Amino acid sequence: MALRAYLTIDDSPSARTGDLTEALEKRGIPALLFCRGDRLEQNPAPVARGIQKGFVIGNHAWSHTRFSALPFETCVVEIEKTEKLIDAAYRDAGIARPGKYFRFPHMDRGAGGWVIDYDTVPAHRDALLKLFDDGLNISLQKPSADMLEKKEKLQEYLKKSGFTAPFAASFPFYAETEMATAIDAMFTFSTADWMLTKRHLGKWPYKTLDDLRKKMDDDPWLWQEDGAHIILSHDQEETVDTTIALVDYMVARGFEFLKCGE
Repeated sequence: MALRAYLTIDDSPSARTGDLTEALEKRGIPALLFCRGDRLEQNPAPVARGIQKGFVIGNHAWSHTRFSALPFETCVVEIEKTEKLIDAAYRDAGIARPGKYFRFPHMDRGAGGWVIDYDTVPAHRDALLKLFDDGLNISLQKPSADMLEKKEKLQEYLKKSGFTAPFAASFPFYAETEMATAIDAMFTFSTADWMLTKRHLGKWPYKTLDDLRKKMDDDPWLWQEDGAHIILSHDQEETVDTTIALVDYMVARGFEFLKCGE
């Protein structure tokens, strides 16, 4: 079996979304771009062009606010306002929308850094803590009962609203935990590219592109061939070159990138 992965990119659109989609298109790399509503409202053109190039668009809420910090009703507004703009982008592109996909800002699914309930999966706790704590800007403080209730309500809302998970993974830490039943888009490897942006540089473990390559090299799951990975990267003005460089590194190491739905 070959090394396989799905590329997902958060925070689109940016001032360099066109550069990103052009570079990926030249390399034959498909991707699912999760769009922020506030940015999509201000800069819809590169998203419509991306759709025409074959890229798939998902919902990343309106303002990139952590959902644990918002009332449930405000979370719904953030999602639905962004949905209207994504529908408009597909209309402008003249392409039928293939599905409704959602990823929570900061992977805050309503319970802060408690992305899933780590206490219920002791066999996978270490792998999951490394996955989320190593690649996200989160706090591992345990959530309140109200936060856990909101997390469940958000899953119910997404399901009733027609959202589906765009991918599935067979790795045990995914397939044997609530990640497998999540309606929102999860991931199996974070590039941590955001750590190289000016406001974060030097404050986190990974400080150079070589550090991020080594993060890939050292990951205990990434080079296994028994399933397709879901890669999390970002579309920010400062991260585009890093994203392209890391994609090139994965391709050079033998990865094939799959289209959403494959």
